[in-house]
Amino acid sequence: MNPPPIIRLVRTHDAPALIRLRAHAGWDADKVPQWIAESLAGQRPTWVVEVEGEPVGMVSLEWDDADPEVANGRDVAAVTSLSILPHAEGKGLGKALTVFAELRARERGIEVLTLNTGPTNTPAIHLYESLGYRQWKETDRPWGRAVFLRKRL
Repeated sequence: MNPPPIIRLVRTHDAPALIRLRAHAGWDADKVPQWIAESLAGQRPTWVVEVEGEPVGMVSLEWDDADPEVANGRDVAAVTSLSILPHAEGKGLGKALTVFAELRARERGIEVLTLNTGPTNTPAIHLYESLGYRQWKETDRPWGRAVFLRKRL
């Protein structure tokens, strides 16, 4: 029997795993060391999910965004950087990370949680809608077109 997945705060030595996760998702990876430092300082908490000791997924919370509807530093925050490596997909890890991020946001007093994904990422949109998120806008982000969803906690 395999041990259950473990969700834990990112550590400095997780940088190679986060770079792999971001590369798999098609995202830039050059900011990983900065994000880890920000996470360890409490500014942008990032967690990894481990399966049999291997980090196979990640998620972050952002307290502030240039768009205050997305994250305003007070009662609205954003789930970001949710990614699972291909060999670990389909095991409920994306859902587990999202729910984990929701719990951490509630602990901080967040009332509304937002997230976004590409409009063609149908599996992610279905996952988020199954967790109670609802689409509210579509707009451009630095990485391309984004569908925004939100949920009252």
